[in-house]
Amino acid sequence: MFLQEVSNMKVFSQLSLKHVEDRLIITAEFPKAFLRQNRLQQPFLYVSLYVRGGAIIKIIDEGTAELYSPSKKEFAPETYKQIIQFAMEHAPQFKNKAKK
Repeated sequence: MFLQEVSNMKVFSQLSLKHVEDRLIITAEFPKAFLRQNRLQQPFLYVSLYVRGGAIIKIIDEGTAELYSPSKKEFAPETYKQIIQFAMEHAPQFKNKAKK
């Protein structure tokens, strides 16, 4: 599972644990080849941003009810950065940090 790009990201849901973390469910358009290769039907991104630093991106496939936890190396560096930046811009505890 190597994710080269995503587009058209939109926040679907968001949960904030004050002074701990923000969790966001983000819908996005994935490349058709990525969906076929990994047999995904309706994937979305599940991003956890931790106040003390760090982030985790998971992919949840609603069509098969599968959860994937790809490592940072399984994302193209610019795609990983794009997803984290988008999440920070929409997470209540990180909005000020995202603009830097």
